[in-house]
Amino acid sequence: MELATLQKQLAAQLTQMDGAKIVHETSFCIPVHAFKVTYHPVLKKPMDILMKMMLISFQTGVFRDGETLADVLLVEPLFINDLLNKMIKTSLVEKADTLQLTAKGEKQLTEGVYEEELDAVSDILQYSPLHESFLKGDMEDVLEFDEFPEELSYAAGIEVGELDEQQMMDLLTDMQEEDDELKTYVTSIIASEEIQINDVPCLAFILHDTKTDTLFARIFNTLTNEWDHVLENKKKKNERPTWKEKYMI
Repeated sequence: MELATLQKQLAAQLTQMDGAKIVHETSFCIPVHAFKVTYHPVLKKPMDILMKMMLISFQTGVFRDGETLADVLLVEPLFINDLLNKMIKTSLVEKADTLQLTAKGEKQLTEGVYEEELDAVSDILQYSPLHESFLKGDMEDVLEFDEFPEELSYAAGIEVGELDEQQMMDLLTDMQEEDDELKTYVTSIIASEEIQINDVPCLAFILHDTKTDTLFARIFNTLTNEWDHVLENKKKKNERPTWKEKYMI
């Protein structure tokens, strides 16, 4: 898509605002850092009946191995031992002289929910130092634009600080596919590595509100595909003192 075409579409949209008149249009790029983030998704699902029966048995009775429990529950030892190994691996049960529930096992039994850590996977997250946060959006769509303006002057030289792992985990959790019963969460980050910096075009408009005789900015971010209030506030802070002289002659 041509950036100029999008700019015309947005301008037409803004001029529909009551009392708004565009006095200046421009475009610029902001740097967005791509990070490859590796993590273990945690799958949460309703606990099945056999697992509940086994956990209750370990909670109320004394069992030293899976075969003894299989005799009591009248279930094939193969099924019991397979599930028991999974419980021990996921720290729901610990084996000492007898098989006992851990605090984690007690909690999951009470909630009726089984949590399973899945194999490690990696995803790409896009971080903007100007926003001091990660941005949602498809970078492949951004790269389809026919032109890329100059970088915003006060975006140059801004370094990426320490990344907020909780923000990363929340965003990765939002990206997980879910159905009615299964939910996948991200509770820890294994590693993150910066792999690339991309330029993201943004389209800026300075508007005159004829009702209040004031100037304000609207900026469209092509990565998020939304009006960007963070960039609007930064533009206002950095450039507003010159607006009246430049655009109200």
